[in-house]
Amino acid sequence: MRYAFLSLVAIFITLVATAQEPFNGKITRINGTGVRATIKVVDSDKVTRSDGKGRFGLTDVKADDALYIICRRDTILIAVEGRKSMSIVLTELGETYSVNSSEELENYGFGYVKRRETTDFTSGISGDRLRTMGTSSLLEAILMCCPSLRYINGELCLRTQNSIGSSSEVLILCDGMESRLEYISIYDVKSVEVLKSSNMYGFRGVNGVVLVTTYTGKEALERKR
Repeated sequence: MRYAFLSLVAIFITLVATAQEPFNGKITRINGTGVRATIKVVDSDKVTRSDGKGRFGLTDVKADDALYIICRRDTILIAVEGRKSMSIVLTELGETYSVNSSEELENYGFGYVKRRETTDFTSGISGDRLRTMGTSSLLEAILMCCPSLRYINGELCLRTQNSIGSSSEVLILCDGMESRLEYISIYDVKSVEVLKSSNMYGFRGVNGVVLVTTYTGKEALERKR
């Protein structure tokens, strides 16, 4: 009995040591209605979606992480800034928002993490790796680093996409805004991620999504020193 008890204690300690920490959030309009959105942890493969009441859950979100909130045509970048939860209130246009921690959300524990974050993203490609490809063209560097992409008839496409009579071009987002690779300097790129899933961005991302993150603000200044 004693050895059995000690074994149970050891198992409990192991579970506690490896336990994941929940991060619950809620996205609503000013009138209190929930917002369905896709939530992605920047520079990570963690992705989740809010339900009809705007509730979402993630695990092990770090204090210095940031989240992309993608809702229809709007993409908002929000820094976690040490919060253990996030209550986000959007305007009707989605152009401005307020964000606060919520003790109520934190008390739910894993209540909102019913569907754990998915990992539909390919391994990220760092900007440093792209710049070692010997070209100043971001498009060429990405094609050399990511064999799942091809450039045909002036369009960047996933090799698994073969639409007949319609465009197969992927959606390109730079820091959350739609862009084109020829408009982005390879020297400003921090990382690139390729999303193969076709259901996170609705019809605009049906052919896949390329997410480009650039150095901004303080990071850009430090790199130039």
